[in-house]
Amino acid sequence: MINYPYGQNSIAPGIVLPSEADRNNLKVPTDSFSIYVNGRYVGEKILIAQGDLGEKAVKDYLLNQGFTDFSYTVEGKNIYIETYDEREKDMVDYLKVYLRIR
Repeated sequence: MINYPYGQNSIAPGIVLPSEADRNNLKVPTDSFSIYVNGRYVGEKILIAQGDLGEKAVKDYLLNQGFTDFSYTVEGKNIYIETYDEREKDMVDYLKVYLRIR
């Protein structure tokens, strides 16, 4: 018979599990956002690094590229961008390149 010093269902001493709050902030390898511009699917924004800004990164990228006339909505794992700008095609092209390199 094996004698478990901390009970049969216990975790070995020395192993620290993150709290629920910490687990919510950890990056999961499958974290991603689907990007849509004017209802058309553009691609997936995969969260690569722990410090990745996630849903905010795409908006910041567009603003840094000079796009200002758009609305930006996040619903679950989807990012919806609506633009009335004549540069919609440029925005989609920039996003496709961004999503490939990030």
